[in-house]
Amino acid sequence: MEATKHRIGVDLGGTDIKAGLVSSEGDVSCRVVVPTDVETGPPKVVAARIAEAVRQVLVKAETINIYGTSGVDATHPSSSRSVKASGSEDEVFEIGVGLGSPGLIIAETGVVHFSPNFPGWTDIPLVAYVNTELSKLHNAKDGAARKINKQYKPVLRGMDNDVNAMTLGELYHGAGVGYESLVALTLGTGVGGGVVIDGEVYHGSLNTAGELGHTVVEPNGRYCGCGNQGCLEAYAGAKNIVERIQEKIAAGRSTTLAAATNAETPLTPRMIAEAAQTGDELAIEIFAETGRYIGIALTSIAHILNPQIAIIGGGIAEAGEKLLFEPIRAELSKRAMDIPAQMKIVKAHLGNDAGIVGAAMLALEGFFK
Repeated sequence: MEATKHRIGVDLGGTDIKAGLVSSEGDVSCRVVVPTDVETGPPKVVAARIAEAVRQVLVKAETINIYGTSGVDATHPSSSRSVKASGSEDEVFEIGVGLGSPGLIIAETGVVHFSPNFPGWTDIPLVAYVNTELSKLHNAKDGAARKINKQYKPVLRGMDNDVNAMTLGELYHGAGVGYESLVALTLGTGVGGGVVIDGEVYHGSLNTAGELGHTVVEPNGRYCGCGNQGCLEAYAGAKNIVERIQEKIAAGRSTTLAAATNAETPLTPRMIAEAAQTGDELAIEIFAETGRYIGIALTSIAHILNPQIAIIGGGIAEAGEKLLFEPIRAELSKRAMDIPAQMKIVKAHLGNDAGIVGAAMLALEGFFK
């Protein structure tokens, strides 16, 4: 049996950087969270924070001896040298790192073309910046960290959009295992998407494929942050779900959530879901409506791509089967032709680890050149 290999996955967010060591079986260990500090400096500062997260993962991994004698990925052509059982101090173990980043990512060149999470970032060669910082880490000679810095050489091998990374995680180790064709939706503050065709993430001709949250579900409907009207995100994003129920409350609808609209604690989709689970009719209606809009979007996607399965994750998906998934499936069944209507609709399996696991898969794939 082949020895377990480990890679480091990094999930870059506007507030925090999450990283962890991911085994070839998709298990995550040595998790760390580092503040992004995007407001304290230019992109190179964020690159240094990413390198710091990687360093902390390596320290944790060394502390618990997770590598053993063959636990690093030394099969990549650029590996410094093969791993030997002796574990002598002159050996250098190259550790593959993958990065998921929000925004429009040019995966082949390791460039962040644009990201709403990072104001002012335009065509930032983030992979090059991070590898520069990682090389500094490897060559450092600061006391107690010297052994780790000397023996382990982390190299960022791949970067992609964060939702594409989540999609890869589900494809390799989550709900997408065994499928060659799938779409993924993340329902959070916004609605992100990813597309897999023939076992590979599809980026499109100009790297913008997978913007499933901007599928139009209501012509001349609610305005979306992208500037269009009637996008799925304008109905299924967290902020928009809350706005829709607040509009109905303002129009006089009765609900147990009415008091919450004036409370100091802001109304959230979780609060709406909890009210629905106790029988609040308006809360149930809002989630049924949300599921209907997702079903409309998935109908178009099923007709265009005919994927085997649609995987839905993110905080909104926690509303569960009865409140959200049953209305989604009902709408697809109602609208889609019989063959594309066979697309399965399931909840994502990896939860908060999806981004880290998928990013680690980017290190396996080596998507950028």
